[in-house]
Amino acid sequence: MLGVPLVAIALNEVIERLQRQNIPLVETLQHLRNLVLPFLTAWLVMRQILTLNPSGNLSRAIESLFWVVIMYTGLSFLNTTLTTRKKPKAWQIRLPKLYLLLAKASVILLIGVQIFSNIWQIDLAHITTALGVGSLVIALALKDTLGNLVSGFLLLLERPFQEGDWIKFSQRTGTSFDGEVIEMNWRYVRLKTRNRDIIVIPNAELGQTTFENYTLLNPIHAERVFLKFSHNDLPNQVIDILQKAALETPGIVAEPEPKTRIKEYGDFFISYEMKIYINDYPKKDDVRGDLLKRIYYAIKRHKLTIPLSTQIDYSLDQALLKSEVPQERVLEYLEALPYLAFLDPSTINKLARSAIVEEYGVGECIVKAGNLDKGFFIVWDGCVRLSVKNFQDKEQEVFRLSSGDCFGEMSLLAGQSSLATVTVVQDLQAVVIPTGVIIDLAEHSAKFALEINRLIEERDKAIKLIQGIRKPY
Repeated sequence: MLGVPLVAIALNEVIERLQRQNIPLVETLQHLRNLVLPFLTAWLVMRQILTLNPSGNLSRAIESLFWVVIMYTGLSFLNTTLTTRKKPKAWQIRLPKLYLLLAKASVILLIGVQIFSNIWQIDLAHITTALGVGSLVIALALKDTLGNLVSGFLLLLERPFQEGDWIKFSQRTGTSFDGEVIEMNWRYVRLKTRNRDIIVIPNAELGQTTFENYTLLNPIHAERVFLKFSHNDLPNQVIDILQKAALETPGIVAEPEPKTRIKEYGDFFISYEMKIYINDYPKKDDVRGDLLKRIYYAIKRHKLTIPLSTQIDYSLDQALLKSEVPQERVLEYLEALPYLAFLDPSTINKLARSAIVEEYGVGECIVKAGNLDKGFFIVWDGCVRLSVKNFQDKEQEVFRLSSGDCFGEMSLLAGQSSLATVTVVQDLQAVVIPTGVIIDLAEHSAKFALEINRLIEERDKAIKLIQGIRKPY
């Protein structure tokens, strides 16, 4: 008479507080207050006050309903505290779906045994015997299903993979495919492939074959790229160019360092093998494509030769070996630039003869802040951005240069490093004048030297302004 009202009042207070804090346990406590407590009260009244016979049908029915609402409340508690989602909340426990089903089945089975055996005095031994006789027939009929169930248990116990992992599955027929594990249950595993298709693999088949897990212990994955170059291209030069392209490609880690080696000598080529390491396997194809794009532009800049299976005779003059753009066009372009217009024709002609036209792809870094400039660059076509690290140590854009603009001005100052990092934002075609030639020009042309000095001061002022920003108070 005193305990039940006190418990009800306490439950009301707890429920109100949890509702204000938006805690999902409210639903379970409401079941305790609205279902369990009334049936418990009725059962206690019948047993302790009315002293009804416990073996009577009414007493058994009330007690059975009491255990049913206990089961319902227990299942509600499991649904609240246990979850199969990839990102559970802080107060939830993440379990495989099969474990959650087993937990619910255990609650139902235990309470079912309590109701039928202890309350209604039904001898379950005879039922178990009858089920045992028929279980053999059922097992034979459901052989594959039971095999999937047992394999599912073993996979969940050993945990060779989990949801979110990328695995490569090899069938016994010899075919293989890879995908992300999106679901594991008692019967099958679902994979989502790179083509966004869903593949369903029975647990029994998965337990009898081999598979590779790319993300279980270490997310770093090795990828191989094979390339062929002419015998005329020096191997050390080729390896250096490939190594640099790999290290500058986003997604390729510097540790372990990419490896490039000669694989074999062919009749008209040297085959190279690149071994790169990436830390995000799902983006493997994107990283590989970005690397090949950077290698393409590096090949064009350094005039490497990709051999063909057929023989081709080349007849190139010295000018075209340095640039695919005719010298006359380079000369015309330099003559049209306002900061070179005051130079005499012989000086501009000397610049054009020494210049090289280089091409860079989007995302390539031409020079990093703190490193020496590679020469004096004049943008012919495309766009680059000059950026520095601000007070938050984050890369921030300072200038964006397009056709006619120049960078690499620090090459005129011997030993001075670049003020900013230069990155390509639109495929670039640039006229590159060697450092020695541009220094010689500045020494013989005071007006050009003043123009470049003004440019250096302007960019240095803008860079210092960004680096000197402080957080507002």
